Amino acid sequence: MSTRQILGSLACGAVLLAGVPACSAKPADKPQPSSSGSSDSTNGGSSTGSTAADLLKLGVEQGQAGDYDAAKASFEKVLAAEADNKFAWFNLGFIAQSRNQADEAISNYDKALAADADYKPALYNKAIALEGREPTTSMEIYRKVVSIDDKSSTAYLRLGMLLSKSGDEEAARDAFKAAIRLDKGLTSSVPAKYRPTPTARSSASAGR
Repeated sequence: MSTRQILGSLACGAVLLAGVPACSAKPADKPQPSSSGSSDSTNGGSSTGSTAADLLKLGVEQGQAGDYDAAKASFEKVLAAEADNKFAWFNLGFIAQSRNQADEAISNYDKALAADADYKPALYNKAIALEGREPTTSMEIYRKVVSIDDKSSTAYLRLGMLLSKSGDEEAARDAFKAAIRLDKGLTSSVPAKYRPTPTARSSASAGR
């Protein structure tokens, strides 16, 4: 999936350019997007009026149009007004991650998490960025994601993948079971040995 395709689609229930969607979706190596760009005192840094919100919305639109440089500049202007705006830090992290700038992405996600330690999109995307370099930390973050939202099917799936690689097959099986229970569409993404065995009844129904 290309970066442009990611930005051009919508992730149901996600907050900004990227993040873990509230509903089920098959996982990708890059974070998943959304078109919403609103800012408020409940979900982000304190609002200083419409200017920061307008800049945030503009940055999202620029990013979805593929103009990452302009989007980055818009989010940096948001931070000049609201230094703790988690949405702006998060979107800067997404841009860096999409450009394979993992260190910068993680740093930006950490700043978003400093504003809101339970901000799921930043946790999820940070976990993706850490899968290859720090799998143990990545697993810990995925566990935090599912503790915050036990409906996060893709977090269970990615956690299962890491657990399987670590050799903890029992825990991996539990994670995959949870992912499939929440979203049967993820079954094909689960390694074959962890997939549920069809029952005699379901096999007979399939043969009709």
